[in-house]
Amino acid sequence: MKTIAIKIQRIGILVLLLIATIGFISCDDQDDHSIYRDLIGDTYFGDLYFNYNGRPVVSYITFKANDYAYDEQYYANSGYKATTLDVRWWVNNGTLFLDYGRNLPMLEIRNVTVGNLYLFGDLYSNGKYVNRIELDRER
Repeated sequence: MKTIAIKIQRIGILVLLLIATIGFISCDDQDDHSIYRDLIGDTYFGDLYFNYNGRPVVSYITFKANDYAYDEQYYANSGYKATTLDVRWWVNNGTLFLDYGRNLPMLEIRNVTVGNLYLFGDLYSNGKYVNRIELDRER
């Protein structure tokens, strides 16, 4: 009788450990609020697959608290400033939306992850997959 009780107790402990492990793993995912909070006030730079005057540019996007951002774009080859674009942004269901307004694509960074030094996710332009991207945080 005691051996059955000990086996049940061990199984119970294993089940509790399994539940605790799953709980810790699921805490790694960022929710929309934490993504939003982590972006505010920071500038991230990298390739968002834009061209200006037919030449590739690197985006330096600065996120402001009022769902406003601006994207300073520099020519990839020379480093000279190409243009600055106003951007409306928001986060919904783990996707970062970047609305550049009329005549420019609506960008989505799906499965976005924001770390201390980077932002990465899957870039979509007007709903079509472009590439996996990583933007570095300006220090």
